[in-house]
Amino acid sequence: MSTKLLMFYNVENLFPPDSDSPDNVITGLRNWDAYKYKQKIRKITNAFRFVEEDHGQLPSIIGLAEIGSKSVLEDLTDENSPLHSYGIIYEKSNDSRGLSVAMLYDKEKFSVLSFKTLRFPLGENSEYHTRDILQVELSSDGKTFQVFVLHLPSQRNRDSKKEQRYFIFQKLKETLEPLFDKGEPIVLMGDFNENPDSEAIKKICFDKMHNQLLINPFEEMFQKNQFSTFHDKQGMVFDQIIFTEKTLKERFNVKNIRAEIYTTPRLRNKDNKNGKYPFRTYSGSRFIGGYSDHFPVVIGLEG
Repeated sequence: MSTKLLMFYNVENLFPPDSDSPDNVITGLRNWDAYKYKQKIRKITNAFRFVEEDHGQLPSIIGLAEIGSKSVLEDLTDENSPLHSYGIIYEKSNDSRGLSVAMLYDKEKFSVLSFKTLRFPLGENSEYHTRDILQVELSSDGKTFQVFVLHLPSQRNRDSKKEQRYFIFQKLKETLEPLFDKGEPIVLMGDFNENPDSEAIKKICFDKMHNQLLINPFEEMFQKNQFSTFHDKQGMVFDQIIFTEKTLKERFNVKNIRAEIYTTPRLRNKDNKNGKYPFRTYSGSRFIGGYSDHFPVVIGLEG
Protein backbone atom coordinates (compact mmCIF):
# COMPACT_ATOMS: atom_id res chain seq x y z
CA MET A 1 0.00 0.00 0.00
CA SER A 2 1.39 3.39 -1.00
CA THR A 3 0.72 6.56 0.97
CA LYS A 4 1.25 10.23 0.26
CA LEU A 5 1.41 12.65 3.18
CA LEU A 6 0.10 16.22 3.03
CA MET A 7 0.99 18.56 5.86
CA PHE A 8 0.15 22.07 7.02
CA TYR A 9 2.30 23.95 9.55
CA ASN A 10 1.94 27.45 10.96
CA VAL A 11 5.61 28.05 11.77
CA GLU A 12 5.19 31.16 13.97
CA ASN A 13 6.82 34.32 12.60
CA LEU A 14 9.47 32.77 10.36
CA PHE A 15 11.24 35.96 9.33
CA PRO A 16 14.84 36.37 8.20
CA PRO A 17 17.00 38.12 10.80
CA ASP A 18 16.15 41.80 11.23
CA SER A 19 19.48 42.78 9.70
CA ASP A 20 18.67 40.78 6.54
CA SER A 21 14.94 41.47 6.21
CA PRO A 22 13.94 42.51 2.68
CA ASP A 23 12.01 45.73 2.17
CA ASN A 24 13.09 46.88 5.64
CA VAL A 25 10.45 44.67 7.27
CA ILE A 26 10.60 45.03 11.03
CA THR A 27 9.65 41.68 12.51
CA GLY A 28 8.54 42.96 15.89
CA LEU A 29 10.45 40.08 17.49
CA ARG A 30 12.82 41.07 20.27
CA ASN A 31 16.48 40.81 19.19
CA TRP A 32 15.68 38.62 16.18
CA ASP A 33 19.28 38.00 15.10
CA ALA A 34 21.08 35.51 12.86
CA TYR A 35 21.76 33.08 15.72
CA LYS A 36 18.09 32.81 16.72
CA TYR A 37 17.02 32.61 13.08
CA LYS A 38 19.40 29.74 12.25
CA GLN A 39 18.25 27.89 15.34
CA LYS A 40 14.63 28.32 14.21
CA ILE A 41 15.43 27.00 10.72
CA ARG A 42 17.05 23.92 12.29
CA LYS A 43 14.00 23.39 14.49
CA ILE A 44 11.49 23.57 11.66
CA THR A 45 13.66 21.35 9.44
CA ASN A 46 13.83 18.83 12.29
CA ALA A 47 10.03 18.86 12.55
CA PHE A 48 9.93 17.51 8.98
CA ARG A 49 12.52 14.87 9.95
CA PHE A 50 10.35 13.81 12.89
CA VAL A 51 7.41 13.26 10.53
CA GLU A 52 9.65 11.20 8.27
CA GLU A 53 10.85 9.08 11.22
CA ASP A 54 7.32 8.47 12.52
CA HIS A 55 5.60 7.92 9.15
CA GLY A 56 8.37 6.42 7.06
CA GLN A 57 8.34 9.30 4.59
CA LEU A 58 8.43 13.05 4.31
CA PRO A 59 5.26 14.99 3.55
CA SER A 60 5.15 15.38 -0.22
CA ILE A 61 3.09 18.59 -0.02
CA ILE A 62 3.66 21.08 2.80
CA GLY A 63 1.55 24.20 3.28
CA LEU A 64 3.14 26.84 5.48
CA ALA A 65 1.86 29.95 7.25
CA GLU A 66 3.67 32.95 8.76
CA ILE A 67 6.44 33.07 6.16
CA GLY A 68 8.29 36.40 6.17
CA SER A 69 10.33 36.07 2.97
CA LYS A 70 11.14 33.68 0.14
CA SER A 71 14.67 33.45 1.56
CA VAL A 72 13.45 31.49 4.59
CA LEU A 73 11.94 28.89 2.24
CA GLU A 74 15.26 28.65 0.42
CA ASP A 75 16.95 28.03 3.77
CA LEU A 76 14.40 25.34 4.66
CA THR A 77 15.21 23.56 1.39
CA ASP A 78 18.98 24.10 1.24
CA GLU A 79 21.42 21.30 0.39
CA ASN A 80 21.56 20.09 4.01
CA SER A 81 17.78 19.82 4.36
CA PRO A 82 15.73 16.65 3.86
CA LEU A 83 13.63 18.87 1.56
CA HIS A 84 16.62 19.89 -0.58
CA SER A 85 14.94 18.77 -3.82
CA TYR A 86 11.53 20.31 -3.07
CA GLY A 87 9.97 23.07 -5.12
CA ILE A 88 8.88 26.41 -3.62
CA ILE A 89 5.67 28.30 -4.32
CA TYR A 90 5.51 31.73 -2.71
CA GLU A 91 4.10 35.16 -3.46
CA LYS A 92 4.48 38.03 -1.03
CA SER A 93 1.14 39.13 0.43
CA ASN A 94 0.09 42.68 1.15
CA ASP A 95 -0.07 41.79 4.84
CA SER A 96 0.37 44.45 7.52
CA ARG A 97 2.90 42.24 9.35
CA GLY A 98 4.75 41.12 6.22
CA LEU A 99 3.63 37.48 6.48
CA SER A 100 2.44 35.14 3.72
CA VAL A 101 1.53 31.53 3.09
CA ALA A 102 3.66 29.21 0.95
CA MET A 103 3.92 25.67 -0.34
CA LEU A 104 6.80 23.20 -0.60
CA TYR A 105 6.30 20.12 -2.75
CA ASP A 106 8.16 16.98 -3.82
CA LYS A 107 8.98 17.52 -7.49
CA GLU A 108 9.42 13.77 -8.00
CA LYS A 109 5.79 13.09 -7.01
CA PHE A 110 3.97 16.20 -8.21
CA SER A 111 4.08 18.72 -11.03
CA VAL A 112 2.74 22.25 -10.63
CA LEU A 113 0.53 23.18 -13.59
CA SER A 114 -0.37 26.67 -12.35
CA PHE A 115 -0.74 28.77 -9.25
CA LYS A 116 -2.19 32.12 -8.28
CA THR A 117 -2.90 34.17 -5.21
CA LEU A 118 -6.42 35.11 -4.18
CA ARG A 119 -6.92 38.44 -2.44
CA PHE A 120 -10.33 39.35 -1.02
CA PRO A 121 -10.10 42.75 0.68
CA LEU A 122 -13.18 43.90 2.54
CA GLY A 123 -12.19 47.50 1.81
CA GLU A 124 -9.36 49.67 0.53
CA ASN A 125 -7.95 50.69 3.93
CA SER A 126 -4.67 49.21 5.14
CA GLU A 127 -6.53 47.73 8.11
CA TYR A 128 -7.93 45.14 5.69
CA HIS A 129 -4.51 44.01 4.44
CA THR A 130 -4.02 40.33 5.24
CA ARG A 131 -2.44 37.16 3.91
CA ASP A 132 -3.43 36.09 0.40
CA ILE A 133 -4.76 32.58 -0.28
CA LEU A 134 -2.49 30.45 -2.44
CA GLN A 135 -4.28 28.31 -5.05
CA VAL A 136 -2.14 25.66 -6.74
CA GLU A 137 -3.13 23.22 -9.49
CA LEU A 138 -1.01 20.07 -9.17
CA SER A 139 -0.66 16.93 -11.23
CA SER A 140 0.34 13.40 -10.27
CA ASP A 141 0.58 10.77 -13.01
CA GLY A 142 -1.37 13.09 -15.29
CA LYS A 143 -4.23 13.49 -12.82
CA THR A 144 -4.95 16.97 -11.47
CA PHE A 145 -6.21 18.40 -8.20
CA GLN A 146 -6.37 21.80 -6.50
CA VAL A 147 -4.71 22.79 -3.22
CA PHE A 148 -5.53 26.00 -1.36
CA VAL A 149 -3.21 27.24 1.39
CA LEU A 150 -4.64 29.91 3.66
CA HIS A 151 -4.14 31.86 6.88
CA LEU A 152 -7.25 33.84 7.64
CA PRO A 153 -7.41 37.01 9.80
CA SER A 154 -6.88 36.34 13.49
CA GLN A 155 -9.21 36.68 16.46
CA ARG A 156 -6.96 39.19 18.22
CA ASN A 157 -8.35 42.38 19.77
CA ARG A 158 -11.70 40.84 20.67
CA ASP A 159 -12.03 39.38 17.19
CA SER A 160 -12.02 42.78 15.52
CA LYS A 161 -11.41 41.14 12.11
CA LYS A 162 -14.31 38.68 12.27
CA GLU A 163 -16.26 40.51 9.53
CA GLN A 164 -13.23 40.42 7.26
CA ARG A 165 -12.62 36.73 7.97
CA TYR A 166 -16.24 35.84 7.20
CA PHE A 167 -16.12 37.90 4.00
CA ILE A 168 -13.10 35.84 2.88
CA PHE A 169 -14.98 32.62 3.70
CA GLN A 170 -17.83 33.79 1.47
CA LYS A 171 -15.50 34.65 -1.43
CA LEU A 172 -13.61 31.38 -1.03
CA LYS A 173 -16.88 29.45 -1.27
CA GLU A 174 -17.67 31.31 -4.51
CA THR A 175 -14.24 30.26 -5.82
CA LEU A 176 -14.82 26.62 -4.89
CA GLU A 177 -18.27 26.26 -6.46
CA PRO A 178 -17.17 26.03 -10.13
CA LEU A 179 -14.54 23.46 -9.08
CA PHE A 180 -17.26 21.49 -7.30
CA ASP A 181 -19.32 21.63 -10.52
CA LYS A 182 -16.40 20.16 -12.51
CA GLY A 183 -15.81 17.38 -9.96
CA GLU A 184 -12.28 18.63 -9.33
CA PRO A 185 -10.52 17.10 -6.28
CA ILE A 186 -9.84 19.86 -3.74
CA VAL A 187 -7.69 20.16 -0.61
CA LEU A 188 -7.93 23.19 1.69
CA MET A 189 -5.16 23.47 4.25
CA GLY A 190 -4.44 26.29 6.61
CA ASP A 191 -4.90 28.24 9.79
CA PHE A 192 -8.58 29.15 9.55
CA ASN A 193 -8.62 31.07 12.85
CA GLU A 194 -11.89 29.25 13.46
CA ASN A 195 -12.51 25.90 15.11
CA PRO A 196 -13.90 23.09 12.90
CA ASP A 197 -17.40 23.40 14.37
CA SER A 198 -17.66 27.00 13.11
CA GLU A 199 -20.67 27.71 10.88
CA ALA A 200 -18.38 29.58 8.46
CA ILE A 201 -16.20 26.50 7.93
CA LYS A 202 -19.18 24.17 7.67
CA LYS A 203 -20.78 26.35 4.98
CA ILE A 204 -17.85 26.10 2.58
CA CYS A 205 -18.09 22.31 2.71
CA PHE A 206 -21.39 22.29 0.78
CA ASP A 207 -22.22 22.99 -2.85
CA LYS A 208 -25.10 25.13 -4.16
CA MET A 209 -27.48 22.15 -3.86
CA HIS A 210 -26.51 21.72 -0.20
CA ASN A 211 -24.62 18.49 -0.84
CA GLN A 212 -21.61 18.06 1.44
CA LEU A 213 -18.52 17.72 -0.76
CA LEU A 214 -15.70 18.71 1.61
CA ILE A 215 -14.91 16.47 4.57
CA ASN A 216 -13.31 17.84 7.74
CA PRO A 217 -11.86 15.10 9.97
CA PHE A 218 -10.55 17.68 12.42
CA GLU A 219 -14.05 18.38 13.75
CA GLU A 220 -14.08 15.00 15.48
CA MET A 221 -10.62 15.66 16.93
CA PHE A 222 -11.81 18.98 18.33
CA GLN A 223 -14.77 17.23 19.95
CA LYS A 224 -12.31 14.80 21.55
CA ASN A 225 -10.25 17.70 23.00
CA GLN A 226 -7.32 17.21 20.63
CA PHE A 227 -5.87 20.65 19.85
CA SER A 228 -3.39 22.19 17.41
CA THR A 229 -2.79 25.45 19.30
CA PHE A 230 -3.71 27.22 22.53
CA HIS A 231 -4.60 30.73 23.57
CA ASP A 232 -4.64 31.61 27.27
CA LYS A 233 -4.53 27.83 27.87
CA GLN A 234 -7.72 27.30 25.87
CA GLY A 235 -7.27 24.58 23.25
CA MET A 236 -8.24 25.20 19.63
CA VAL A 237 -8.03 23.46 16.27
CA PHE A 238 -7.50 26.43 13.98
CA ASP A 239 -5.16 24.31 11.82
CA GLN A 240 -7.10 21.98 9.52
CA ILE A 241 -6.95 20.10 6.23
CA ILE A 242 -10.32 19.76 4.50
CA PHE A 243 -10.83 17.77 1.30
CA THR A 244 -13.24 16.32 -1.25
CA GLU A 245 -13.00 12.71 -0.12
CA LYS A 246 -15.04 11.15 -2.94
CA THR A 247 -13.22 12.77 -5.86
CA LEU A 248 -9.75 12.29 -4.32
CA LYS A 249 -10.45 8.60 -3.81
CA GLU A 250 -11.86 8.10 -7.29
CA ARG A 251 -9.22 10.03 -9.23
CA PHE A 252 -6.17 8.74 -7.36
CA ASN A 253 -7.34 5.24 -6.37
CA VAL A 254 -7.15 6.18 -2.70
CA LYS A 255 -8.61 3.57 -0.34
CA ASN A 256 -8.46 5.53 2.89
CA ILE A 257 -7.66 9.06 4.09
CA ARG A 258 -6.43 9.42 7.65
CA ALA A 259 -5.79 12.63 9.52
CA GLU A 260 -3.92 13.66 12.64
CA ILE A 261 -2.71 16.59 14.69
CA TYR A 262 0.99 15.82 14.91
CA THR A 263 1.70 16.30 18.62
CA THR A 264 4.88 14.29 19.00
CA PRO A 265 6.53 14.97 22.41
CA ARG A 266 9.53 16.35 20.52
CA LEU A 267 7.44 19.39 19.49
CA ARG A 268 6.00 19.93 22.98
CA ASN A 269 7.22 21.73 26.07
CA LYS A 270 9.55 19.61 28.17
CA ASP A 271 8.20 20.39 31.65
CA ASN A 272 5.36 18.27 33.03
CA LYS A 273 3.19 21.26 33.92
CA ASN A 274 3.02 22.56 30.34
CA GLY A 275 3.80 19.35 28.48
CA LYS A 276 0.67 19.39 26.32
CA TYR A 277 1.49 22.78 24.76
CA PRO A 278 3.60 23.39 21.63
CA PHE A 279 7.23 24.36 22.33
CA ARG A 280 7.09 27.83 20.83
CA THR A 281 9.81 30.24 19.67
CA TYR A 282 8.76 33.23 21.78
CA SER A 283 6.63 33.52 24.88
CA GLY A 284 5.59 37.16 24.73
CA SER A 285 8.86 39.01 24.18
CA ARG A 286 10.96 36.23 25.75
CA PHE A 287 12.87 34.00 23.35
CA ILE A 288 12.58 30.38 24.46
CA GLY A 289 13.95 28.72 21.34
CA GLY A 290 11.21 26.27 20.37
CA TYR A 291 9.56 25.31 17.12
CA SER A 292 6.19 27.04 16.85
CA ASP A 293 3.10 27.89 18.85
CA HIS A 294 1.14 25.52 16.57
CA PHE A 295 1.38 21.79 15.97
CA PRO A 296 1.42 20.59 12.34
CA VAL A 297 -1.61 18.80 10.91
CA VAL A 298 -1.25 15.90 8.48
CA ILE A 299 -3.40 13.75 6.21
CA GLY A 300 -2.30 10.51 4.60
CA LEU A 301 -3.74 9.40 1.24
CA GLU A 302 -3.50 5.60 1.40
CA GLY A 303 -3.65 3.76 -1.92
